[in-house]
Amino acid sequence: MFNLEGFRLLFVFALIMILLWRRAPLGPVMLGSAALLALLYQTGLTEFLEIIWKATSNWTTLELTAILLLIMIFERILDEQGYLKEVLCGLRGLIRDRRAVMAFLPAFIGLMPSAGGALFSAPLVGQAADGIKITAEEKSFVNYYYRHIWEYFLPLYPGVLLASRLSGLPLPHLIAALAPYGLLIILLGLPVLLRLPGAAEKNQPDGNISGPAKKFFTGVLPMLVVVFLVLAVKVEVTVAVGTMIIILLVYHRYTPFKFWLLCKRALALKTFLLVWEIMVFKQVLVDTGAVEGLSPLLARLPVPEFIVFCLLSFLVGLLTGLTVAYVGIVFPLVIAASGGQIDLPLAALIFVTGFAGNMLTPMHLCMALTVDFFKADLQKVLRMMAGPEATLLVIAVVVYLCLAANGN
Repeated sequence: MFNLEGFRLLFVFALIMILLWRRAPLGPVMLGSAALLALLYQTGLTEFLEIIWKATSNWTTLELTAILLLIMIFERILDEQGYLKEVLCGLRGLIRDRRAVMAFLPAFIGLMPSAGGALFSAPLVGQAADGIKITAEEKSFVNYYYRHIWEYFLPLYPGVLLASRLSGLPLPHLIAALAPYGLLIILLGLPVLLRLPGAAEKNQPDGNISGPAKKFFTGVLPMLVVVFLVLAVKVEVTVAVGTMIIILLVYHRYTPFKFWLLCKRALALKTFLLVWEIMVFKQVLVDTGAVEGLSPLLARLPVPEFIVFCLLSFLVGLLTGLTVAYVGIVFPLVIAASGGQIDLPLAALIFVTGFAGNMLTPMHLCMALTVDFFKADLQKVLRMMAGPEATLLVIAVVVYLCLAANGN
């Protein structure tokens, strides 16, 4: 029987990619695609407006907006008070290779599991690349790619925890299976990173590193406090960043008027609008049940079952840009199709393939924010991402086949 449900969704997503490939603005494309998807799934105007309101008022959207607002204010304070300059001066004194500095910054910020965290590290990467001939697309790649190396296995990210709970696999076992992929992705990004120009810091002082180390520590201290509160104290990101903002405002004696000027310079309405448009599209996906139509469509493909599972995970990651989405949607389907359980190699493979889709889509908020920040060409950034992610997928499939052949 012809499965119209899955083809509707694939048609809309193909249209999205074509429009973005032709450099149409991301926000209007997502909002228009949400309306088209609702129309194809016979959603009435009243119901569509209710979906928009749900996307606008739900806790995820409000929390994300709050996080982005706080990150913008925090980053602006760090910039105005010279903290970011101290971080960069310190790193340039400690590390000769400018490319390593650029990759380290988003990786460090990536320890904080905050939605849209790439917006936090983007200004740092931009300043680290200042004065050398690096394109907006190359800066976008470094910021986006190295921001997400931890999400493959760090249990602070909800995707890993959700995968463990749904599969019934012990969290330490799942982390051990996924950690090599997080380390591998660092290496797979090196060919792009090593092609960047302007690597060496010619004015780096030899011998004494105490000065650069002190500068780095002084500059990074506010961010270290936030990371400590999130990782060790288990404080929510919004509370951690908000607390640090208050401390900095008091320490640097911001008056109400000065703080108002700070907010005026820091907040970008365009970014908030982009986030809202993406969240509306995701809400339409959920409320129409569009993603559920992919499973029976892929089940008809004449390929091994694990390939179908991988395709499903990859497509859901591609369509949603959310780790919790492909884990929450695909893992239960795989478990049901596998007789109520899933083994560790298959769970790791599905997680990695879904995350590859997650990294190759403008639906991923960090991708949208990074490209918007650097004013980069999305098409070129996706091309740069394709090589490392495709290699990772091939390695993941080979590893799974080897483990399956050995009965592990």
